Amino acid sequence: MAIIGLLTTLGIGTSMGQVRHIRPSNVAKLPTATYAEFTRLSERDAQGKTLTVKERKIVEDYTVYDDLYAGYCSWYCGGEVLNVSATSCLPSIGRFSYDASHAHDFDHESVWAEGAKGQGIGESLTYEFAGGCPRITTVRILNGHVKSEKSWSENSRVKELLVYYDDKPYAILDLENSRTLQSFDVGVLGFHDSDAKNWTLKFEILSVYPGTKYEDTVISELYFDGIDVH
Repeated sequence: MAIIGLLTTLGIGTSMGQVRHIRPSNVAKLPTATYAEFTRLSERDAQGKTLTVKERKIVEDYTVYDDLYAGYCSWYCGGEVLNVSATSCLPSIGRFSYDASHAHDFDHESVWAEGAKGQGIGESLTYEFAGGCPRITTVRILNGHVKSEKSWSENSRVKELLVYYDDKPYAILDLENSRTLQSFDVGVLGFHDSDAKNWTLKFEILSVYPGTKYEDTVISELYFDGIDVH
């Protein structure tokens, strides 16, 4: 279906034909090692213990784990997401939850999965920010159930995400069909003004890459980088 026809079907209107598409500015592969292994080797390295060539590669090459878990200074040193909500969530299975908050918990093994019938076209995540929050310039997405190659391939992934900036259509993110961390340069969003009102970013599923086993569309992490922190 053409993008204008799809947007009209979703009730957005043909004026959306002018919304720009944004492709990833950077794509980082996920590690094959588990996070537990990465942590163990990182601790050994910090203690000055000798690592093999293979172990050194695990510690040095896996920027995704560094980004999520190392606690380096980032937009989050001053930025804060007040709330994350979703139009639907897959019901919990045992101890495993699919709540919206799992898309922003910096844990690549927990996920948000939409709970609508089919593949979740039209379902969305909404992030709320304070007016004085540092401005956002980058959106980072772990697309699909990235915990393992098996989970990633079996569940549906997002192909296109429509971004609403304060409830107004802003851009469409074109995601790759890959088990990666994808970064999108989205311009400057927000106010960084303590007198400004709270504002939101909504991410609506327009199209998906079908999973081999499940229709559920999954996002493991969706978080941000930006300016005004230092």
